[in-house]
Amino acid sequence: MIKKDKILQSYICNIIDDEKPEKITFITSKDISKLIKRLEKTSISNINVAPAIDMKSIDNSDLFFLFDDISASDSDLGIIKNLLSQKIVIFTDFRKDKKIDAMMLKLGFQTELRDKNNALKCFSYNLKTYNNKRTWNNSKGWANPENFDKFRW
Repeated sequence: MIKKDKILQSYICNIIDDEKPEKITFITSKDISKLIKRLEKTSISNINVAPAIDMKSIDNSDLFFLFDDISASDSDLGIIKNLLSQKIVIFTDFRKDKKIDAMMLKLGFQTELRDKNNALKCFSYNLKTYNNKRTWNNSKGWANPENFDKFRW
């Protein structure tokens, strides 16, 4: 196993330990059998591995991984984000660096890992932490009915 694969596997296992998902989907054409054996020891009840993005055959997952050997359009990522999973981790190719960065930013993904030495780049999206509730965004913060008759501009 090369260094890049070891880093990738440990990074994925750390995410899985933090999130504790029940269902995981991996989209890759790579051999990830060593990773799957490592995950069999966890409490994951369902692991899906697919060689391509096929919206008809992919079920909803708690955690969704897309590897760098699979190319995905922004509409594919939008469908995954909005319909298939609330937590998504995408490993991308360094050769299309600026184009991918712009697309990920547009879709609300955050850069999680950038390792030029091992050519690893990772983006993530988590619906739970994407748009946190703000204290000022309520009726008390911006609409004060008690002041409607007092002040006129």
